[in-house]
Amino acid sequence: MSPDYKPILRLVDAIPSEWQGQPVFLLKDPVGLVEEILVIPQSLGFLLALMDGNHDLRDLQVEATKKLGVLVPLEEIQKIVEYLNEKGFLWSEKFEEIKNRVYEKWLELKVRPMAYANQAYPLSSAEAKFFVEDILNLAQPSSSSPRILIAPHIDIKVGARAFGESYRKFKPVTGSRIIVLGVGHHLDLPYSVLTKNLASPFGIIKNDRGGVLYLNRSKRLELYPDHIAHKLEHSIEFQALFLHYLLKDEFVMLPILIGPLFHLVNQRDLVRSLIEGLIELIDEKTYIVLGIDFCHLGIRYGDLFPATDTHIEKALQIDKIFMELSIDGEEEKFLEKAEEYKDMKICGLGCLYFLNLFLRYANLKGSLEIYYQEGLPFGPGSVVSVVSAGYSF
Repeated sequence: MSPDYKPILRLVDAIPSEWQGQPVFLLKDPVGLVEEILVIPQSLGFLLALMDGNHDLRDLQVEATKKLGVLVPLEEIQKIVEYLNEKGFLWSEKFEEIKNRVYEKWLELKVRPMAYANQAYPLSSAEAKFFVEDILNLAQPSSSSPRILIAPHIDIKVGARAFGESYRKFKPVTGSRIIVLGVGHHLDLPYSVLTKNLASPFGIIKNDRGGVLYLNRSKRLELYPDHIAHKLEHSIEFQALFLHYLLKDEFVMLPILIGPLFHLVNQRDLVRSLIEGLIELIDEKTYIVLGIDFCHLGIRYGDLFPATDTHIEKALQIDKIFMELSIDGEEEKFLEKAEEYKDMKICGLGCLYFLNLFLRYANLKGSLEIYYQEGLPFGPGSVVSVVSAGYSF
């Protein structure tokens, strides 16, 4: 590897941990193109920040020598960079080879496998049944059932009460189509429609083939089918668990990941075309579920302060504002508030904006009921706010 080489680190999660008594970073690919987790000493973490395409190996050597207080041979820097490259953590020809193999394997799959079974929820159908029932029993039953449901996608055990409040109220009829809008945390497109069936502890959830064919062939929409962003995304998978328990095999699911707000705003025509297609699919047996979380505050999320009760109170107020803007607000007002409160880091903002456009284009009028709100501790000095709500029309 030439000393002039300027490495570029891919977007990876660097998770502080401990290995053999030493502080380390666990490097993980959040999209799942690389499944292996790498262990890097925390003392070398500064090198990762320098792998931005602007520093060659000599620059890394100079900085390492300065930081560590000893002469670091260029060969040691080359070994580290070559290791990251070989494993697929750098933007390079090697990564392109790895990516192409992963895509080929992904495209061959007929069913999207569970990514979080035995982590976020049990794999065994019997254990998953008790797991879901315990969560549903945290909430009070209701005679009403919304056509549009808001549920969280935070870790299910952490957000158990909120999941229970949402799904205890949800009672779709047999033979329903459930359109699930999830947050594409690592999606580089406005949206991505999954065309595979989905696995759950209760079996296989059937994809809405009819809906996909209609959108693709009749509406001539580019759906970005089988995009790899679905591989490890949990925002839809967690909803699938509850939906499959509630409806058994008597429903079809149309899973759609929604990208960041700025992608939707910058490609309004594309987004509007999808919405117009979805509107034509709406009938008395069609429901929509949004798997979204709201504000992310505190040390874990890049703030310089620990989240306090005051921050939580403000977050819950802002969450309510965006819920109301989503179901009955002007687009301009929504975007104005999104800019005003961007520091609140609302990860479901793209989905809420999509809902705002959908309801206005469809001219659907109804009523919103917020079932539950909570600010959940999620890491030292950090919180995530969640909302359980329903919209009936």
